[in-house]
This record gives sequence, C-alpha cells and structure tokens, in this order.
Amino acid sequence: MKALTDSKRRLSLSSNFNDDDQDEDDDTMCSGAAVKRSIVYYLKNSTLHGLKYIAEESITIPERVFFGISFVLVVILSGFFISNVYVKWSASPIIISTSAKQKLTSNMPFPAITICNLNQALLSRVQRISRSSSNFSLLMGLCDQGGDLTISYIGTWKYFKAILVEVAQPCDEMLLYCSFGSRQEQCTMLFNSILTDDGLCCNFNALDPSYLIRNYSDDVRLEPPQQNGRYEAIDWTAERGYAKKLPEFYYPRTSGGTGIRMGLTVVLNASVAEYYCTKSMSVGFKVLVHNPAELPKVSNYGLIVTAGREARIPIEPVYEDALPSIRSIKKSVRRCLFSDENDLAYYRTYSRKNCELECEAKLLLRECNCVLYYLPRIDPASRVCGPNDNICTNRVQTEIESSLTNLSCENCWPGCFELTYKATLSTSSIVSDPRFQSGEDLPDYIFKGKHSNASELSILHFYYVTNTFRSTTKSEMFGFTEFLSNTGGLLGLFMGFSIFSVIEIVYYITVRPYCASRTLHQRRRRRLEQLRWLTPIRAPAKQLQRRLRRRRLLPPAYSELQQRQMKARQKHTLWQTLRVRPADPGPEPPVYPYLD
Repeated sequence: MKALTDSKRRLSLSSNFNDDDQDEDDDTMCSGAAVKRSIVYYLKNSTLHGLKYIAEESITIPERVFFGISFVLVVILSGFFISNVYVKWSASPIIISTSAKQKLTSNMPFPAITICNLNQALLSRVQRISRSSSNFSLLMGLCDQGGDLTISYIGTWKYFKAILVEVAQPCDEMLLYCSFGSRQEQCTMLFNSILTDDGLCCNFNALDPSYLIRNYSDDVRLEPPQQNGRYEAIDWTAERGYAKKLPEFYYPRTSGGTGIRMGLTVVLNASVAEYYCTKSMSVGFKVLVHNPAELPKVSNYGLIVTAGREARIPIEPVYEDALPSIRSIKKSVRRCLFSDENDLAYYRTYSRKNCELECEAKLLLRECNCVLYYLPRIDPASRVCGPNDNICTNRVQTEIESSLTNLSCENCWPGCFELTYKATLSTSSIVSDPRFQSGEDLPDYIFKGKHSNASELSILHFYYVTNTFRSTTKSEMFGFTEFLSNTGGLLGLFMGFSIFSVIEIVYYITVRPYCASRTLHQRRRRRLEQLRWLTPIRAPAKQLQRRLRRRRLLPPAYSELQQRQMKARQKHTLWQTLRVRPADPGPEPPVYPYLD
C-alpha cells in the first residue's frame, strides 16, 4: 500500500508539472503580447512600402499615424483604378481585328448559288389541275394568292412536295448551258433542286442535305440523289473546314482561280410564255449568293436579273474566325457561338441564318398553328400553311423582320466562325444579231432553234476577283493575363505589391505560427525526457487497484508479505543502481530533497 501511495504522489507531481509547463507555453504563444510582437515583426520586415514606418520606434506617434493614413489612402486609390480595369475587362473582352496573314480562296468553298425563275408555276401544267381539287388550294399557297378565306384545305408536306414538283419549271429546262473552272459541265451534274421561299429553285455547290439536316431522311429531297454522279458529297463547316483527305471530285467545290473563265457561267431560259404566278412585277430570275451550309431566303435578299440581259457578278468572300481563348468568355458577353455549342433542332451546322429560319418556324407554329412550306419541319406532324393562313403568317413575318415587338429572333447570335460573300451586279442587253461578232465562247445551238429569242435568255457569270483575301479574327482584347499585369502594375506603383507580398502574408498567418507551436512542443518533449529519470517506471495506481479488484485475492500471510517487501527492496536498489545518473557530471552528485 505504501508503494501504491508513493506512485500516486509522484504521478500527480509529474502531471502537475507537465500541465503547468503546457499552459505556460500556450499562454506564451496565444497571448496578446505574442500576437503584437508578430505584427510588429511583419511590419518591420514586409516588402510593402510604408509599413515599416508604422512600426518604427525611433519616430513619434504622429509620424506613425501619418504613414498609416497614407497607406490606407494609397490602398483605396489603387482599388479605384483596379475597379476601372475590371469594368473594362468584363464589359468589352472581345476585339475583332484583321488577320495578319492572307487566306487563299482555293482553301474556301466557292459560294452556293441559288437561281429561281420569277415564275413559280408553269401555265401549261397549272391548266391541268382542277380548280376544285385540293392540289389547287396548295398551288394557291405557293403563289401566295391570299384573299380567299374559303380555302381551308389542310396540306401536308408529302402532298405539297408532289404538287410543287409537278407545276414548277425543272432545272434541266431552265439551265441551257453550264461551265465551271474553264470546263463545260452537264447542268444536272452541277445543280440540284432546292425549295426556297420563291418556290422550286436550282442550287449550285450547296452542302448535301445529309450533312446539313440533323435527322436526315430521303423524304427531304425533292429529287432522288444521283447514283452515278462524278462528284462526291463531303462535309464542310466554316469552323472545321475541309478534311485533310479529299476525293478527286467533290462538292462543295473550291475555286480554281479568278476571272470569268475560272468561275461559273450559266445560260438560263425564262420561258416567258409559261408565266402564271410570281412575287414580282418583272420577268427574269432571282439570284442569291450564300454560304454552302445555309438554306437561302431568296424572296427578300435575292438579286434580280431580267430576261434578255447578260450579268457579271464578282464575288468577294468574307471570313470571320475566332481564337480558342474566347471560349472561356460567357456567351452573353462574346455574342457568338461555336459549332459544338449548337442548340438547333433541325440543322446540324449552326449559323445565324439557319437559327433565324428555325426561330421563324417555331413562332409560326405557335401563333398560326402551321409552318410555311419552305421552313424547317421541326414537327413532322405540323401542317403546311395555306391561303387561309396568309393573314396570320404575314403578321408574324412582319413582326419578326421589324424586331420591334415580342416576336423576334434576337437570340440567334452569329457563329464565331462564319463565311459570307459580297456580290455586286452589273448587266447589259444581249445582242443576238447574226452580223454581231461575239467573243463569248458559247455553243451556237443556244441561240438557234426554239431558244433563238434572246429576250427570254439570261447569261450569268459568277467569279472571284482575287486569289487572296484577309479575314477578321475575334480575340481577347483584355484577357486574364492583361488584367493581371495591369493590376500588378497598379499595385506595384502604389504599394510595391508583388506575388511575394502574398507569400509573406501567408507565411505570417500559417507557417510562422505552425513552426512556433512545433518548436514549443519539441522543447516540452526534451524537458520531459530530461526529467524522466526522476521517477521510476511503475504501473499507475489505478491499474494496480484494477488488478487487485479483478483478482479478488485474500490478504496474504505475514511471512509472505515480508518476502514480498524484501524482494521489492532488492529490486528498488538494483533499479536505482542502473537508472539513477547525475544530470551533470561533477565531483559531487546532485541532491534532490523531494525524492524518497
């Protein structure tokens, strides 16, 4: 029992000593005086200008206050200029600049060219249709003869496609001669039928519908694809361009050079005697030069070439590209979309024109419960608008084009990569007098026989003026690097601030307290190791009591108790001999009055 009491006393003394030492260290490290010393040390050694004067003890307090107020004013002033830089960075991050390198027209597709006869239906074919039939009501929708509200036939795309192909002038009758790249070609090999807002038209060099429409089916085509055609359809977008490996003959085609000889030349037959309905007051053709990946809207934007005239149409490509760095900018700020950001439902290739066509179709479907025949069929079950819907469709289209009402397509932003074409038109009368010697290399059969009347013919020349052109590039006018450099320049000018100043602040907040705490713990551990030899290693009193209770032994006999005490004295003496050593070697051993 005496050994147990001695063990309790020594353990309590050691525990009290350790607790006092730990409390003293914690008080030293977390006290206000220690924090004050750390702040003063930071002010004296910081790289920021002016802070060392605040902690300088050799100057007066008013001088310290002066430097403190000056530092605060400098921080406020630098923050004001940095806010101006941030506003500029966030408000106008995009700049459109002219590319330093010229591009070759041979790397760009020759424009798609859509040619429409102003006559939308041949008279001889219309006369075969009964005026009381449903086909005649669909024909009135094509001719836009909108005053008859009694026509209420609900048309579908299948029947409208059939009547359209039946009454329109086919391309092989309208195109009499075609040449491209100084080589005469069959017109049926170059042109395909296409549906526009001016009816059935002939299109050159457009993207194949299988690459243009998202959910493509053969029902979209107005005529079956050519099985034995020499030209192979390939994919192309303004952003990705052409593939690296191309077949020998393909479309969309590229230009082989400049001038009329290397461009596209066509001779057209107007068939004036077959005119039945038209959207204009003249005789001739409408022509539109457009992107191969866009469907044309000829009625509003086409150029008119009257019959009996020869026209020259020089073309200039306009290409806009963008750097990948602007992807990090919000769409609402950069105001353009990349191809992988396409959210169109009908078209695979995004462009502003395609988006506007889809938007118009959605608005008509919502307001008039029908879709015009030339617009994207977003809902295959939707009906084609007829003459009885003209009042509603005209109202919706007027509001869309005016952009002053709620019915608008303002969310159709331009693509970040876009290819457009500028075309100008100049015409002159065709002279077919045999005595007139012409330098045009055209076949003689065109101006003889049934096409001898030059007043019904038109000759069109489409060509590039130059082999090279300069594109425009959308790039970051004020990127994060420029913002960081301007901010760092202002902070360095006003305060001497740098990245190392941030490292200093992090050091004094985190690293320095951690190192101080670690040093105190190591010092405490060394003290405990030095004082460890003062107390013998014995089992704690609680463990001894727990063992006694667990064993539940009877009190030992007196003789056995004496033997145990004798062994304990011998063991204690041996332990002192092996364990006790003086802390510092000297002539006299140290004296510890509090030891037994």
